[in-house]
Amino acid sequence: MLTKKRFAIAPLMLILYLIVGCTSQEVIPFELTSQIDYHGGYWVAKMDVPDRPVSLTIINDMHIDAATNSVTVYAQSKALGRIVAPTQVGPGECTEDGNGETVCFHPDAVYLNGSGTELMEADGTGEWWVKHAWILGGEGYDNCELRPQAEYNDCFWVEGVLLDDGLSMKVGATELGKEGFYNIRTPLLDETPIRYSVTRFAPKSDSDLTPTEQFVLIWDCEEEVSAFDNRARECPTAQN
Repeated sequence: MLTKKRFAIAPLMLILYLIVGCTSQEVIPFELTSQIDYHGGYWVAKMDVPDRPVSLTIINDMHIDAATNSVTVYAQSKALGRIVAPTQVGPGECTEDGNGETVCFHPDAVYLNGSGTELMEADGTGEWWVKHAWILGGEGYDNCELRPQAEYNDCFWVEGVLLDDGLSMKVGATELGKEGFYNIRTPLLDETPIRYSVTRFAPKSDSDLTPTEQFVLIWDCEEEVSAFDNRARECPTAQN
């Protein structure tokens, strides 16, 4: 009887092994080819917003191509696990949020379903993400904030540059009179594990355009699967 039980259990263990083997996700090792590689990762931060009863979870899924100095960020904000921004509707569409306010398609949104391709039409297998992409010292992008709106009439052109430390990025407006709007993005290499800092600057007032710190967000890296290519990446680790 004992022998029969052993043989009955064996096929079950084999099935479980095959299931685990088929569903496990390979994590791509972190490889440092340039200082800017430290920016790459699936970064998650908590942000308190005035008049909101719960914190927002902000995701920046950052992809770096050090050979071309290109940076691509796929971003979402969530509250209690529900996507707040971008609004999950297609181009030209609007809906109502939980407060009955009209919210419409985000101009920077792309649809990601893990295929490695950015789509402009939902197929029911993915989600809409805001895409912000730039080349350090080169082409910028039209920046619309990661928040749901009925009209996106406050967007402006921004460009990114690598600062003198060879690590931090300044990403900000180039239009005359808007130069005081920018973010400083910095991997915090002195922390273990490495964390990520985004510091927001804006003009002190309408009459005083002196850049003034508004807030700092600190992000933690997670080895989550990217909605872009369905691949998980190892978080950046300090290299000697």
